[in-house]
Amino acid sequence: MKNLSMILVLMTAFLLSCENMSEEIPMDDDMVEVTGPLEVLKSGTLSNQSGAGTRGTVQLVRDQAGKFYISLSDNFTTKFSTGTVTVYLSTSSSLRLNESGSFQLLGLANRPGAHFYELQGNKDDKFTHGIIWCGAAAIPFGNALLE
Repeated sequence: MKNLSMILVLMTAFLLSCENMSEEIPMDDDMVEVTGPLEVLKSGTLSNQSGAGTRGTVQLVRDQAGKFYISLSDNFTTKFSTGTVTVYLSTSSSLRLNESGSFQLLGLANRPGAHFYELQGNKDDKFTHGIIWCGAAAIPFGNALLE
């Protein structure tokens, strides 16, 4: 019982650390300008992980200017949506940070609601999943298969 209590305390500390970290991710989705109506190319519903209460939709979209974006829906939320909660594209449902080429960092998801992340160049079809990740605790908060 004592071990279980210690594990719960440690897990809580890790989850709360996502709220308090000030490490900056060099991309800001507030500066993204999306033009005209969007064409949805792929979409997936986030599956909650690590008890973070994550929900919403991840979409690969193209705007009128032909630029590609990953978007999080208006109803996107996670209990700990400040600090180092980041969005990645991944080649699988789990983020493998030690395998270069298996992921692409998109930016912060530090507030609930809609987010847009511009993809540089053309979309890369090798990425099949959107991942919500807590960098401070190195744990997944959610993932979505993009179909």
